[in-house]
Amino acid sequence: KRGDVIIEAIHERNLNTEELLNVKIRSVKSEIDVIKKMSEAVLANTGDYDAAFPSIWHAALALPNHYMVDFREVESIDLENPWWGKTTIETFDFDSGKTYMIDGEINYMDDLSIICLYFNKDLLINVGLELPYNKVRDGSWTFDAFREIEKDGYFDLNGNGEADENDRYGYVTNGSNAFNMVTGMGSLTTRKNSDGDVEFVLDEAYFSKFDLVIDVLSNSPSTVIMERKFGYGLGNEIFGFGNTYFAYNLIGSCLSYRSLEFDIGVVPFPKYDENQDRYYCLVNTGYATVYVLPLGCDAEFSGAVLEAMGYFASLGLTEAAIDQSVLIKGVRDEDSFDMFKIVFESKVHDLIYTLDWGGYYGKTCGIVESGKNKLASTYASIKKSVDKDLEKYIEAIRTGAAG
Repeated sequence: KRGDVIIEAIHERNLNTEELLNVKIRSVKSEIDVIKKMSEAVLANTGDYDAAFPSIWHAALALPNHYMVDFREVESIDLENPWWGKTTIETFDFDSGKTYMIDGEINYMDDLSIICLYFNKDLLINVGLELPYNKVRDGSWTFDAFREIEKDGYFDLNGNGEADENDRYGYVTNGSNAFNMVTGMGSLTTRKNSDGDVEFVLDEAYFSKFDLVIDVLSNSPSTVIMERKFGYGLGNEIFGFGNTYFAYNLIGSCLSYRSLEFDIGVVPFPKYDENQDRYYCLVNTGYATVYVLPLGCDAEFSGAVLEAMGYFASLGLTEAAIDQSVLIKGVRDEDSFDMFKIVFESKVHDLIYTLDWGGYYGKTCGIVESGKNKLASTYASIKKSVDKDLEKYIEAIRTGAAG
């Protein structure tokens, strides 16, 4: 609709591309997942689609299935240009020299799908607590700094002797809390060994951080784990009641906070300690989207169109989606403008989270929900099967089986 800055920026991006290349861009909505629709067209050799726009999750699952074109073989697109995102390319490359999915300026959904922390700015000020902005800027926004604010958050506001939805809390979250927090503290579930191969390894540091999150934070009386206490329905409303210090959500979710009667702020997930190199914020790959090229399309034509769209998007789409729409409408202070930029720079993918090999992500959610830390036995029970799936998956990509 006209008047929406995001819609107008997309229209401008597409119009400029159409005029430059003398083409017409037409989108086709799919009632089933986009990758399935694209795969059906590839198998039937219909040539119906020039490009597809699936979630990272669906695209990653489909990589070994022979249905996507390697962007590195497309001369009309240059992935070194600044409007293409490097994080997704590097994560799903596996040292294969092949790239099957791209994002960046062309697509604001990758930024809006980063997971971060929101806080009730008015409430922190009213109880005399320091806002965390300066700590984020100087690198001292750590787990301990977060806990120093969060730990005394619980207060029985209605005096009924029960912890209910009308009380004050330090942090409201759900089963994914441990995975997000440990990622924020700089530990991923995979890493490259000395030979450059990707391995599923939970080292001593990972276990220590996980223990910290479960034993200290998730079992704190000041923390609400939705599945334990209120369920998702009521649990997702708690932050909006105005009596909770922190909540976690996607960047894009701040648009749903526009109607709140109190001011909010945003910060990245805290570091483990001040020696950590940077902040890390996990991308929700079920929401984040990428562009892919279906096998059998005119790849040079599609590449040229995407390259032009990426360039024209870099001139205004991100500004429209983030600066004018999300930042101005969703949050109401200049400090959060800086925080959003830091969160964007903190973007990271975790392969086990995206592909859920061994059901590991779901199992960590179960640990948070139960409050019983069984990470060691969980890791031992799935290690061999995950290693096998990981090796098979990467081999398919490196040998060209994915396209």
